[in-house]
Amino acid sequence: MPQSLPFADPQLADAAAALAEWRSTLPRSSRIPEDLWSRATELAERHGVAKVAGALKLDYTSLKRRLTATAQRPTEGERTSPQSPAFVELNFGLPLATPACVMVLSDRHGRALRIELPRAASRDITEVARSLWQTRP
Repeated sequence: MPQSLPFADPQLADAAAALAEWRSTLPRSSRIPEDLWSRATELAERHGVAKVAGALKLDYTSLKRRLTATAQRPTEGERTSPQSPAFVELNFGLPLATPACVMVLSDRHGRALRIELPRAASRDITEVARSLWQTRP
């Protein structure tokens, strides 16, 4: 059966050979050494997690998790800064805008009128409605 990723990359072939040798010498429940994991994550960056996991017979989720953790680590000389939060609430101490009064008027002919007034003007809404909807003979 063909491999999901050809071993044209010599580093991939070396990693596959090193993993095969390690697997043959230790019991199945042993943990894979960190140097083999780091080689696998470097290859996954180049060729993709699914292909490398299949070619090296590694657990996809474990390789993906390690690749993600490696990508988040700062390199040497790079400053570390805290991650910015997804949401920041800004409180300027300003009062909230007063809610508007919304009035929707419609008649039996299907005509409609929408009026938005500030709260301060809402007491005059009846008179506004009468003057707008009053029919003239």
